[in-house]
Amino acid sequence: MKLRLFGFLLLIIGFSHILLAQEKPELFSKIERVFQEKEPAWKVERYYPEYTSDPRKQSIAFRSGKYQASIDVTIWKREKDARDVFTAESIAFDNTMGKRMVKGSLHGLGDENHIWTNRDSAAWPTIKFRKGNINVEVFAPTVAIAKRFAQHIFEQMAAI
Repeated sequence: MKLRLFGFLLLIIGFSHILLAQEKPELFSKIERVFQEKEPAWKVERYYPEYTSDPRKQSIAFRSGKYQASIDVTIWKREKDARDVFTAESIAFDNTMGKRMVKGSLHGLGDENHIWTNRDSAAWPTIKFRKGNINVEVFAPTVAIAKRFAQHIFEQMAAI
């Protein structure tokens, strides 16, 4: 009897990540669907990390020919946490990669946002924005693609 109970407990512990796993948020399904519909040239190359224990974060790398783009979406439990992280990550980016870039903003994209572009080039910008308790980062080969990707995500956020 004790051996069976011990075996059962081992099974529960071994599969606890499956038992405790939460459903993927509706927002992530909507984002995946909008990219399939509106960006058919961009295929999902990889989800980062391939496995995650945090169901509130999704990172996707897309590929279209020789170009790659990525999106990161994090849903925070509290809006204050999202604001604090957005501010901290923006400052950190300003002090690292952003030192060599031009920082701007995009009208109407979330509660707060930044776009960093390379000096004298529209190649490889980074867009960070926050709406409520959701933080988003988009990295793409051109400003036009980055803005389009950010807008797709923003529209899905507004729809939930």
